[in-house]
Amino acid sequence: MDKNKYLDTLKDHLKPNKKTNDVVILNEQENKNITTTIIEWFVKNPYPKDEAVHKFAESLGIEHDVFEAKIYSILSSFLSEGRSKKFTGTYDPKQLKMGVKVEMEHTTDPLISEKISKDHLAEIADYYTRLYRMEKEAVMK
Repeated sequence: MDKNKYLDTLKDHLKPNKKTNDVVILNEQENKNITTTIIEWFVKNPYPKDEAVHKFAESLGIEHDVFEAKIYSILSSFLSEGRSKKFTGTYDPKQLKMGVKVEMEHTTDPLISEKISKDHLAEIADYYTRLYRMEKEAVMK
């Protein structure tokens, strides 16, 4: 399905969710909510200008402020949750340094990389040593 037809399909299937006042988008082939649509768009359009975000919101028939609030909600959910949220211990500085370096494969922001690292280390204190060993072993095979 080409992009324009896909967007037209999304527009045709915009329906408000009366319980939450969120907009839910249904794709013909599969249920798809606005969060998934936004994430997929950002993956395809990294670092968009505000104008492009507004244009995309318009193409979906969603007001800019409602659309941006959903983007903020997605970001907040990522940054505010995870294993590190309730972690009361301490992080091994060596593991954290390793983790920040490794997790930069997911982001260009060192603070986000540190957040990902802390989530892993809150669960397994030597996560990055184990990851290093596992990857080294996989290369040897």
